[in-house]
Amino acid sequence: MRRPAMPLIAPAPPARTTTLTAPPWRGLPAAQQPPWPDPAAVADVTGELARLPALTAAADVRQAGAALADVSAHQAFLLQAGDCAEPTGAMGVAALQGKHRVLGEMAEIISDRLELPTMTVGRIAGQYAKPRSKPEEIVGGRALPVFRGLNVNAPDADPAARIPDPRRLLAGYHSARALLSELHIIAHRAASDLTPLSAAHISTRRPRSWDGTLRAVLDDYGRTHRTEDGWRRTGLWTSHEALLLDYEEPFVRRDPRTGEDYLLSTHLPWVGDRTRQADGAHIALLAHIANPVAVKIGPGISRSDLIALCHRLDPHRRPGRLTLIARLGAAGVRELLPELIRTVAEAGHQVVWASDPMHGNTFTAATGHKTRHMDAITAETAAFIEILHRAGQWPGGLHLEVAGDRVTECLGAGGPRSEQGLSRAYRTLCDPRLNDDQARLLARTAADLIARG
Repeated sequence: MRRPAMPLIAPAPPARTTTLTAPPWRGLPAAQQPPWPDPAAVADVTGELARLPALTAAADVRQAGAALADVSAHQAFLLQAGDCAEPTGAMGVAALQGKHRVLGEMAEIISDRLELPTMTVGRIAGQYAKPRSKPEEIVGGRALPVFRGLNVNAPDADPAARIPDPRRLLAGYHSARALLSELHIIAHRAASDLTPLSAAHISTRRPRSWDGTLRAVLDDYGRTHRTEDGWRRTGLWTSHEALLLDYEEPFVRRDPRTGEDYLLSTHLPWVGDRTRQADGAHIALLAHIANPVAVKIGPGISRSDLIALCHRLDPHRRPGRLTLIARLGAAGVRELLPELIRTVAEAGHQVVWASDPMHGNTFTAATGHKTRHMDAITAETAAFIEILHRAGQWPGGLHLEVAGDRVTECLGAGGPRSEQGLSRAYRTLCDPRLNDDQARLLARTAADLIARG
């Protein structure tokens, strides 16, 4: 069995490669783009981004694709998690250790129960922009341009702070690079600190893995694994929503080894449910690049829409190329998902099916906080697994919004029991996230359900 390779975090900057002169997505409809006030300033920033080193390397992206091929072949599991909207600068780096730790613990829980490797992907080092349902929001009783993520504007309740500023794209790049450097340090420290499990860890975890030889080393910095090739440092593959075309386009770089174009702002880009139009610019971008790609599919997708997306993004039906992330809601998943699975199977695409049980279950509490309830999140996860199993398919992934600490943003098990408790540690920049206890609980529940078949 091939093991999902671990990413080589923060490699030395690759040699400058050629960017496109006439990208095929230019001129196509592009939803959810910021109303930049100064096109000349945008051009200056995109030109500067194109001259900067890439954030990822084509060789690592190919390894990520091979790992996803294992997931599509039922030989591994995909865990993709992190912030809804990442903080930039020092705040982002400060939060990284907690996120790295929690994702590592979740991956270990899943691998230990399934006896399979887990491909761990962070919503990290680029999740600085968000699609929004409305152009304005009410803050403190007045209407303001909506906050679109720190790559676009600021969340402050100040009209000037809400003006889209293209220089923020450069700040996002440098924040992503700082995070990758910190991940490099964390991964190397975990690889060198091969200390035995503590008594607290032994009481809750078995020090073995899917191949029966792994000694899991748990500390604040993550895990290391022993494979046939020896010790490999553990890290996170990176992913973010490829939303801002002005940010992504400068990182479409030609690999001189293969002649293919890769999006080197991340390993695994995805397109959201609001920007997945098959004839739109976002899908044209994903169709062009050689990365593995993902698309979120919500309740509004039709059978013909889904077929068009699969044909556009996976014309050669290559295992691991396309991940479909279902975000259907606990109330709709049982009605909608079976037909979507049949549609993809009949079209001959070997996709990775992943569940996003977060976005379809969001509501606003009486306190004014956006929140989600663990009961609904767990119910959608359980239904997703049951439906995939019943269809003879592999419920191969979870896509979650997770914090690295004890936030109080989602109600229910592991979090606040009442809406009044949400304000205690409600720190998200956008949508509510699972805290560390809730994340581990959901990982354990999902793994148990998958293992039972």
